[in-house]
Amino acid sequence: MERSNLLPIGDGILRSTILTVVFMIIYAIIMTIIDLSDKANSIFYLVTTVLSIMYGSIYAVRKINKKGWLTGMIVATLYMLIIYVVSLIAGNTPGLDNRAIMKFLLALGVGALSGMLGINI
Repeated sequence: MERSNLLPIGDGILRSTILTVVFMIIYAIIMTIIDLSDKANSIFYLVTTVLSIMYGSIYAVRKINKKGWLTGMIVATLYMLIIYVVSLIAGNTPGLDNRAIMKFLLALGVGALSGMLGINI
């Protein structure tokens, strides 16, 4: 990976993180009005993660314009790492169970596919 590609990747990660924060704020406002189930929370978090990774990956790949699948996977990996660290700082103790591993693999897949999509748009 060239040094010139690091800035668009960092920008894609930043944009995906900001999108996640915006979605979470909107969801927090909705949760103050409506009581939602744990299943609805899980679905929302999954959709937010997928959309954020897609946005960040496509943005980074459009700037770099090559190796879309690799760039998308890098954005997804770093995004998930940031989410994991923030979760640890917030006091959650996320373990590396099957669910976490599946979520990470899903993020890698979404990143790779979004990167390929970003090249072809």
